[in-house]
Amino acid sequence: MYKIPKALTPVRIGNVLLKNRIVSAPTTMHSLSNGELYPTEDAISFFESRARAGVGMVTVAGLKVGKDVADDGQNTAWDVNQPNHRNKLMELVERVHFYGAKISMELIGIFPEGYTVSDGCSIMGWATGHEITREAMEAFKEEWAQAAADLVDCGFDAILIHSGHSVPLAQFLSPLTNKRTDEYGGSTENRCRYLIEILDAIRARVGNKLLIEVRISGTEFEEGGIDIDEGIRIGELIQDHLDILQVSAGMHNPKWMTWVHPCGFRPPMPNVYVAEAFKKSGKIHVPIVTLGAIDSLESAERIIEDGKADLVTMARSLIADPELIHKGMAGKTEDVTPCIKCMRCHDSTVYGHHFQCAVNPTAGLEASLNKLVQEPGVCKKVAVIGGGPAGMKAACVAADRGHQVTLFEAEARLGGMLHYAGYFSFKYPVKDYMNWLIGQVNKRPIDVKLGTKATPETVQGYDAVLVAIGAAPLILPVPGVEQAKIAIETLGHEEELGDSVVLIGGGQVGCETALHYAKLGKKVTVMEMQSELAPDASTTGRNELMTEIAAEPNFIPLTGARCISLTATSVTYEKDGKQETVTADSVVLSAGMKAKTQEADSFIGTALDFAEIGDCVRARTVEYATKEAYYAAVNL
Repeated sequence: MYKIPKALTPVRIGNVLLKNRIVSAPTTMHSLSNGELYPTEDAISFFESRARAGVGMVTVAGLKVGKDVADDGQNTAWDVNQPNHRNKLMELVERVHFYGAKISMELIGIFPEGYTVSDGCSIMGWATGHEITREAMEAFKEEWAQAAADLVDCGFDAILIHSGHSVPLAQFLSPLTNKRTDEYGGSTENRCRYLIEILDAIRARVGNKLLIEVRISGTEFEEGGIDIDEGIRIGELIQDHLDILQVSAGMHNPKWMTWVHPCGFRPPMPNVYVAEAFKKSGKIHVPIVTLGAIDSLESAERIIEDGKADLVTMARSLIADPELIHKGMAGKTEDVTPCIKCMRCHDSTVYGHHFQCAVNPTAGLEASLNKLVQEPGVCKKVAVIGGGPAGMKAACVAADRGHQVTLFEAEARLGGMLHYAGYFSFKYPVKDYMNWLIGQVNKRPIDVKLGTKATPETVQGYDAVLVAIGAAPLILPVPGVEQAKIAIETLGHEEELGDSVVLIGGGQVGCETALHYAKLGKKVTVMEMQSELAPDASTTGRNELMTEIAAEPNFIPLTGARCISLTATSVTYEKDGKQETVTADSVVLSAGMKAKTQEADSFIGTALDFAEIGDCVRARTVEYATKEAYYAAVNL
């Protein structure tokens, strides 16, 4: 008899049967919504793709509770109350149900008129408000109940009430933020009172027609806030008023966002232990869900098999590879595209407002992909020049489409600039992605020529030439620059640096390099011409990086400082109209990268199908290398 993995075993919760125990976590809408009061086709197609991926339940992200809530371009402002706006919501429900999945709506309650739980409390980390009144609380409670009733009418199976990460409802639960002196503040029971009243109001309105799931931060990590013991007490108090308890961790502020959205600064799946503490406490009887960078079907299986949680929820892993579950079921775990935890999907509002993924070039294109990608024509002889992320991705896509591919790499190894991520302890997700790409190249019938520098002459006779030769370190035009060490050339040879370092260039890569040195015990002064460090990083990525920098005493920032000359052991700079000099044992240059445009252009005319992709176009992130590689190869 076939042994069904526990993660894929159906589970009944209340009146709802989930086909398995994997939930697609709420994902921020970004450009999938443009202010419409109903789901666009882009939004419907995205959430439909989560159902097609094989999850047991799809959670639609971010419906704001409350009247006159504007679309902020991230969460939705869908009007579920108006009948003529429900048509597309009902279509969304049916297209998810088509694949046997259930559908839930995340509800985020933003208090009206700048209210917070207590005077001076932060509103989602960006402003302070004043204590919400009893009258406003009663009205707000009614809005929650009405939203739930409307979602029942639209056919939804469940709702997820977000009460973690310092959102307004979570502020009531935490002793750190709840300073009320009435019956809603003080003891754990009082702090849970308002959430319980909302849950009871919802249950009174919808009965058992809707599963009620609640997310809390099982620990906030902050002194004076919720710790695991207090989190379990909260879970005990609210469990009889809900169906599913989702246990997350952290707070909605830069200091603890690396736990809310675990990145490379945290170990793999760092929040599972919190849910496990709830599950094994013996005090919680409702199903418990864990979340936070769950990376594979195998990981989900281990969590459930070991009794650490009853269900798991995934977001970024399913964005990186929507076939994650299907590949896992087929025993092809090695083919699952790893998420690099860069938060590119989460921070899409920063990048032209288009929902994208660094390793999945089709993310955000679900609605139009079928008409964009055409069947390959004749088999072509394709030369890919460069074995970095762009070159490897292009070679794999071209090979998968039946073309005869030769990959030229001047170095003796594949990986390109991704190779250097292996030296940073906190860049392990990028290293994993590089190794995955190399593995994918080696699995395909690609003729890999390592240690072979391609020239326009060596690629004559190919039908298509894709150039992905990358970029080189940018050398500042200042006196003495030849005496500085180049940052990437120091990696793996850090012992050759002295105990103190001046690093010129405080962009994201420069800051990560300096942080790497600092973690090795070196005192590092980071000189950046702009007024703040890592201005090129995305919002969440920068918050995470700056949190780590703030906790590292060996990292010394020097912003607003323009380098004007240097020696092997000193840098002279200008700041606020004055010249200063800082000395150190070593001077390292990390002033950015410069595209190898001239060399790339030398291949123009070598084939009718020709494209330049990745950093040789302009030095940027992995996302652009992946996307341009896919676009070029899929159109051959």
